[in-house]
Amino acid sequence: MAAGRRAGGRGGRRGRAVTAGVAVLALGALAGCGGAPAGPVVVATPRATPPLSAAALRGGLLPPKLPHGWTVQQAAVNPAPGSPAGVTPPPGCQVLLGEDVVDDSATAAGASASARVSQHSGASATETLYAFSGRDAVAAVSAIRALAHRCARRVSPDGTTTLFSVTDGPSLGDDGLVVHARQTYKAEPGVVRFADASVVRVGHFLVVLSTFPVSRADSAAAASLVPAAVAQLERGVHVTPSR
Repeated sequence: MAAGRRAGGRGGRRGRAVTAGVAVLALGALAGCGGAPAGPVVVATPRATPPLSAAALRGGLLPPKLPHGWTVQQAAVNPAPGSPAGVTPPPGCQVLLGEDVVDDSATAAGASASARVSQHSGASATETLYAFSGRDAVAAVSAIRALAHRCARRVSPDGTTTLFSVTDGPSLGDDGLVVHARQTYKAEPGVVRFADASVVRVGHFLVVLSTFPVSRADSAAAASLVPAAVAQLERGVHVTPSR
């Protein structure tokens, strides 16, 4: 299926190591550590001692059982944030999904953790938490906007056309946005899928819920988890918005 090929198109990425089966956010991909997220972890005030370790960040991931039939399939500590091994991506627009735009803009993060979540209806998403120092989280949000604007239209060799755009996110945390990635396919005329990423900044942290190319309904279902994800970060690692 064309969507499946695209989902694994950037196999070297931190979050891409798990195609349909091992997605990022719960991305057992990088570290290969399975199991449900650890319980809440008490740490020093994040703004005083950022970033947290990836292991500590696991306490801020969504809990194993969620409303409306959502469950956490897998949780993992990522060995390095951003692109594979934390390496800065090559210049240009090497992005296929909304998640790519976020990941390529978050290479300054000191740690990240991710988990794959799914719903009984078949919808699925990836949650990723990033921890930054100083004003790097603010800079990452600006970088996300800039990259989506610069790479507004991408056409891949297989004829997949991706249109990127950014809108304001929900009124949560200190700042938020949604990276929209609308895909059409030469091999599947008339088919439209969405690979969006919802991003909320809470102090030195980013909370990200993203999908592989899915229907609009499944994309909206994944985005509905954002408030719960932000609340869990605030509880799990004792962080509160700056404002």
